[in-house]
Amino acid sequence: MFKKVLVAVDFSGPAMELLNAVTDLQHMGLEELVIVHVIRMESAAIGLSAKRRDFLKKIDKRKHELEEQGLSVRVLQPVGNPAEEIKTLAAEENADLILIGSLGEGSLVRKLFLGSTVTDVIRGTRKPVLIEKYYRDNGLPVRMPVFKDSEPTTALLATDFSRSSIHIFDTFLENPGVFNKVILYHVVDEGYTEEQIKKNSEKALAKLEGWKNEFTERGFEVEIEVAVGVASELIIEASKKKHISMLAITRRGRSMVDELVIGSTADQIVRHSVCPVLLLKN
Repeated sequence: MFKKVLVAVDFSGPAMELLNAVTDLQHMGLEELVIVHVIRMESAAIGLSAKRRDFLKKIDKRKHELEEQGLSVRVLQPVGNPAEEIKTLAAEENADLILIGSLGEGSLVRKLFLGSTVTDVIRGTRKPVLIEKYYRDNGLPVRMPVFKDSEPTTALLATDFSRSSIHIFDTFLENPGVFNKVILYHVVDEGYTEEQIKKNSEKALAKLEGWKNEFTERGFEVEIEVAVGVASELIIEASKKKHISMLAITRRGRSMVDELVIGSTADQIVRHSVCPVLLLKN
């Protein structure tokens, strides 16, 4: 699915912990890792060389460990605005995926959706973004792995049947064998009459049946579900009840808003999901 991945790290615990996601990414085809450490312009004037040496010294052991796992690893240290550098490098490097992380449900750092680097990257890049999730154990960040030893992996693919969200299905169809099971999930808005809700639910179920057949032909174990209510709430609830390994959603739905915006379904899922979230953009 993703052969070349760009991961941006700094000296913080959660950021460095992202490198432990490499095992998950190898299950999804990772071959080349680009580690990016952006030095902010305002701190670059004094001791730039020292900052670069300090980071390289810290990352060197981990880099060699990753290379021993068969990966090609490069470390880049640009100077500038972190979000802009990450977006630019992801494009220049032709990365298949950007890897970032956040704390789990109810614990997101306030700055995450208030103009932070993470938000700016999510909103501005045209690359897929995988948002790893963490919980705190004795004050330390612990990553929620996608692939757990001896446990089956299930991906929930949420769609509103917009062209962009159908891209999620295509992405997984092209990569059979990565996940043991996929759940094709659609939410009908409850703000209609009972007759309209019934009609919309029947149409959605028929569409999902068609996609189920395509997935089954590719060797997937498939479950389909149509729910009625608020999409973000039901998708998060389903991910907990069904022990989902990873949620896959699009940042652009029927509203055709070409970014992840505060209050949107994608925004709420990224904020509150307890499992990793894959954001795709067609």
